[in-house]
Amino acid sequence: MSASHRSVRRLSQGAPVPTRLAALLDFDGTVAPDDPTDRLLDSFARPEWRTIEAEWQAGRMTSRECMQRQVALLRATPDQLDAAIRTIGIDPGFYGFVSLCRRRGVGVAIVSDGFDRVVRAVLERAGLAVPFFANSLEWQGANRWRLALPHARADCRSGAANCKCAHGPRGDEGCVVVGDGRSDFCMAVRARFVIAKGALAEFCHTRGLAHASFRNFDDATHRLTEWLDHNADRPADAPASRRGAWPKLNGVSGREPGV
Repeated sequence: MSASHRSVRRLSQGAPVPTRLAALLDFDGTVAPDDPTDRLLDSFARPEWRTIEAEWQAGRMTSRECMQRQVALLRATPDQLDAAIRTIGIDPGFYGFVSLCRRRGVGVAIVSDGFDRVVRAVLERAGLAVPFFANSLEWQGANRWRLALPHARADCRSGAANCKCAHGPRGDEGCVVVGDGRSDFCMAVRARFVIAKGALAEFCHTRGLAHASFRNFDDATHRLTEWLDHNADRPADAPASRRGAWPKLNGVSGREPGV
């Protein structure tokens, strides 16, 4: 790891992103490709967590209910949990993505439906000072845990544990979303542009949202560079769902499905 990556300051949750354009990034499956929440539940939760997950994926349960019920099934001491968290890594291309955003004056924030304990530890070990919003994993003694929801909102239309839409810029500002799953759908609808894979890419394709596909953060860095070169100075007067077709990005049109 380079000296610049080792130089890190501790960030609290919800640090502001005071820029005109912000990149809002999912964590599980995106910044951390191996889905840390699922890995921890696989290792330490009672097997019923998968039944709860299936109910959420089918749209029969909000993520708020899903996450709180799953965390109640965790059986791990803090030492056991932290040892597992130390094995979680980030996409190697994420360093280049953050560097691009800083050079181009784009704010960066992670908006996660996962656990603050995981996001904080992974970012600090990687030497990255990136603000984040996540659910709070609270130790209840012995091997029991509960999930607090500091970013839940009563008016959240999707009943999210972490209302990701609440973290985007306001007014004439805009955001770019990078993500992969159901928890990113709501903020994708409001974004100026989406860089997507998995279920989020299919959602964007079905809804006609301006998007480009990606496999990793090297791809995402190229997609964002091209989009910024074409669009960053245009007014943020409408969300992606009401915009026209975007220029082709590396041969991928803004309305093609992801890979």
